[in-house]
Amino acid sequence: MQLQLGLIEKYWWINAQFRVSFSKRVITERRGNVKKITAILLFFLLFSYGFVGLHSSSASVTQNDAELNFPASVIFSIDLESADNITQVKLHYGTNRDSCGTVSALAYPEFTTGSSAHARWEWNMLQSGGEPPGTTIWWQWEYIDNQGKSDFTDKQEILWLDNIYDWKLLEDGLIRFHYYENDTEYASTLKNAAVAALNHLHEDIGMLPDQPVDLYIYSSTQDMRDAVFYEPGWTGGLAYPEYNILIIGIDPSQLTWGLSTEAHELTHVLVGDYTFSCLGSTPTWLSEGLAVYGEGGPSSDQADFFEQNVNSNSLMSFNVLSGGFSEDPNIADLSYSQSFYMVDYLIKTYGKDKMLDLLQGIKAGDSIGEGLQHAYGFDLAGFQSEWRGYYSLPALDEVTQERLQNPTPVPTIIPIQGINSQAVTNDPVAQEPAIVTQATQPSDTGLGIVGWLNSHLVLILVIIGVNCLLLIVIMILVRQKGAK
Repeated sequence: MQLQLGLIEKYWWINAQFRVSFSKRVITERRGNVKKITAILLFFLLFSYGFVGLHSSSASVTQNDAELNFPASVIFSIDLESADNITQVKLHYGTNRDSCGTVSALAYPEFTTGSSAHARWEWNMLQSGGEPPGTTIWWQWEYIDNQGKSDFTDKQEILWLDNIYDWKLLEDGLIRFHYYENDTEYASTLKNAAVAALNHLHEDIGMLPDQPVDLYIYSSTQDMRDAVFYEPGWTGGLAYPEYNILIIGIDPSQLTWGLSTEAHELTHVLVGDYTFSCLGSTPTWLSEGLAVYGEGGPSSDQADFFEQNVNSNSLMSFNVLSGGFSEDPNIADLSYSQSFYMVDYLIKTYGKDKMLDLLQGIKAGDSIGEGLQHAYGFDLAGFQSEWRGYYSLPALDEVTQERLQNPTPVPTIIPIQGINSQAVTNDPVAQEPAIVTQATQPSDTGLGIVGWLNSHLVLILVIIGVNCLLLIVIMILVRQKGAK
């Protein structure tokens, strides 16, 4: 019996020793496997990093500038070092403005090659049409290597403005008043008038700009005309709602005229910004009527002239006033004053909320008839009938009106500068074609990431494939060790 007990104890002792030895060996093997797997993964990561590094561009930007030759051109230039593998250079450029999608332009400049590369491209405003003073111009270079990889410089901006003047700035709420006249009283008077006009429009109609409005005030109409292209010699002020900019030439001796013109053009900017739409347009009578309303109404002479036309039953058709105004001085004067009284009637009779509803409808793409119907319950013909009834006038013969009052473009409609330009330059760089696209311009970071992914697509697929194979090998090794 004692012998049997001894044998059993010895058996259990040997079994326990075997289990301890086996467990230690398994733990050691597993630790060894973990070390092997870790080493393989580290090798793979280092290999992948080195492989990517071999395919990255070694070019570096040493110079990236824009030179203004106001108002004629902007010259963009870039210098690259270690650029032996650069095969193409592109310039993306544009302006900060309201648009239907982000508008960008693309230029393909010629460039020198070698260990260093230099590219230069000129945006010739005489050919494309000028940008308004105060515009923010942006640009971004793209350079492509012989592997098809694109790199982008950071997006940069520059202010398009004549540097021959010592511009000063007065800020007051949503008004940024730029001037260079050495007369602080002149500047304060005009700035305060702009603020008052903005407050007047907000109180009476409820409109406020989304962003500050920049007023660039030249000390004479000639100075202003020298800053823009293709404008008639009588132009005294221009509004650019899509830029939130207006420019006016106001001589200190013509301050009274300047104050009313400032309010008029400021209203154009505000209404244009408030009703900006890619689906329709604002009728001229509404835009100009609000502008005259913004400057405080017509002059006494204009009001008297309007009354004369009421008494003689010679007022304009609303359909005619929805298009361009006539170049004939008398018809143009009546067009402006009648437009004011049309707008004034809507505001006084139905209130500012209805006017805001009308403007919002136009922004949403309503025609003027649809907008009036939604806001007031009548279309353009119904508005004309009610308005003429207010002045005790009979119904209008539309056919006769449209034949006698053929509209032509109105001077205060915002101009498209350079649309008929025939200017020619002998500079081959300036004649380099630019492809203008109506495409969305990605953000700086997004543009770089998308370009990198596109140029490294094959590399990414190779890395993913190798990674999958590596994981399969590791799984096989682990299973084999487990089986043993």
